Amino acid sequence: MSNIPDTVLDDGGTIHHLLKEPLGRGGQGVVLRTRNPHIAVKLVGHFSEADSDEKSELHTAGKLWNKLTHVPAIDLMPDVEKQKALWQRLEDVRALPLPLRIHVAEPLAMLRDHVGYTMGLLKDMVPMRTLIAEPGKPKLAQFYRETGGLGRRLQLLANIAGLLARLHAVPLVYADFSPNNVFVSEQVDANEVWLIDLDNLDYLSSDAAGIFTPGFGAPEVVTGRAGVSTLSDCYAFAVLAFWVLAQIHPFLGDYVDEGGWDEDEDREDLAFRGEVPWVEDQKDTENHTEKGIARHLVLTKPVRELFERTFEAGRKDRTKRPSMAEWAEALRRAADRIVSCPNCGSTFDVTAGSCPFCIERPQPSFIHMQVNRWDPEFDGLGASAVSPQAVWHKMLSATEDGVILRHVVEPVLADAEDQPVLRIRILRSGIAVEPLSMNHEVHVVVGGRVQRIERETKLPMPKAGSEAYLHFGPLDRPHRMAVLRLREGA
Repeated sequence: MSNIPDTVLDDGGTIHHLLKEPLGRGGQGVVLRTRNPHIAVKLVGHFSEADSDEKSELHTAGKLWNKLTHVPAIDLMPDVEKQKALWQRLEDVRALPLPLRIHVAEPLAMLRDHVGYTMGLLKDMVPMRTLIAEPGKPKLAQFYRETGGLGRRLQLLANIAGLLARLHAVPLVYADFSPNNVFVSEQVDANEVWLIDLDNLDYLSSDAAGIFTPGFGAPEVVTGRAGVSTLSDCYAFAVLAFWVLAQIHPFLGDYVDEGGWDEDEDREDLAFRGEVPWVEDQKDTENHTEKGIARHLVLTKPVRELFERTFEAGRKDRTKRPSMAEWAEALRRAADRIVSCPNCGSTFDVTAGSCPFCIERPQPSFIHMQVNRWDPEFDGLGASAVSPQAVWHKMLSATEDGVILRHVVEPVLADAEDQPVLRIRILRSGIAVEPLSMNHEVHVVVGGRVQRIERETKLPMPKAGSEAYLHFGPLDRPHRMAVLRLREGA
């Protein structure tokens, strides 16, 4: 990274001291931190072709990882025309109708002597790639657990899917989606997400440029058949989601990894062009691999089906890919089914019964929150007011406070805000229920009587025969209600 300057000057006269360790590289340049923890700098330029095959002795996954993390020599010579074009691009971005309170790091100021700009950056945030183990890393299971396990990964991906769905609803295209442009909370007990590097954000357009980060471009973008679109965003998201969950790139399987240097065509290039099956293809097992985390441990059936639609039919026909709204729905449901192992601390899907990551395989204790529809018109008329089938399931760990998001208590479009509405704390002898939103009524049924909860209220432990019942919404209108039952493990 010898060409990176020590300092840059923005158009407001502020000098920014650059930290040499890059946050990552994308399709058009590199993003670096500054001494100010709240400011980052994007430098636009072209990477040296001489360095493009650096460390070529690495396997395909290692080479791709190197492209994401290592910044070789980059041409940063001042270019007046490029500077003007970027300035106009950023002015256009500032004029875009972004949804309210959306987590995107908007551009702040242009640079004077380089093609680039400054952007806001939250403190204690790190690139999403920190949830992906470097290829060949030993003790993969330990890394997975220490970086938040399955539960945190599903929650973060659900939040990212909702964020992209909100942009797509405008409709805006993010374009250069990669693990370097998604930032997540550094602390493993926090799940905030932000998108940075917005200079390619734009309206859905037929003449959009073909911008992508290596390994994350949709086949039609990589081959030049089409520019970026909401559907290419969906493809890039699926690549990231599978890599984060399974710890293997969806197209860097055994067939691609074993390609010889003397072959006429680069198998990695073929894979990224959409001409090689993905590692879990149902009809073609040529590129299957056992590397990474066992898929049945980390993919629910609905989530796996979305990957299949994206990487099988959607590999060649972009209209077959699931939308970000579908991803948000499936990932939210998967995240809400997670329980914690009392022995090793791993998180796993409740249907596993006992911890699949632990030799002891203990059964966890948790509260099962089953959500049904409630219609007061049927109450007392000889028909049940409760819908015959549950509309949602939420598991609450016996060792952690549970924050209930809006999607649990009422239908929520994926492109809407999904803010916290309720907190449930599990105490030694009971539970404490606390409303977090003034816009959502919460009622509890105690001893056959219904009372509204307006502050933290303690209730008996919801064991079998003495379950807790919560109603979400005015009692004279249809709404969702939940029954809470303690499930005690062995």
